[in-house]
Amino acid sequence: MWNSPENDQFADELYLAGEKVPSGVYRQIGGNREVRLEKEDFLPASLDGRVACYMRVNMTWEQLRQHAA
Repeated sequence: MWNSPENDQFADELYLAGEKVPSGVYRQIGGNREVRLEKEDFLPASLDGRVACYMRVNMTWEQLRQHAA
């Protein structure tokens, strides 16, 4: 059974640069960079000397509809 985190926040998975992830939209933590992957692929490095961490962006139905148009 799933238990909520101690701080009552939803736990999102973090992904590191170089990690192979499923298709989708990922936002870099601490910045505005978004990466859209059309198929399973590796997340890119930040190229600024820091480790890039990403969080998957869950789109609403409206955003999905606009993206498809």
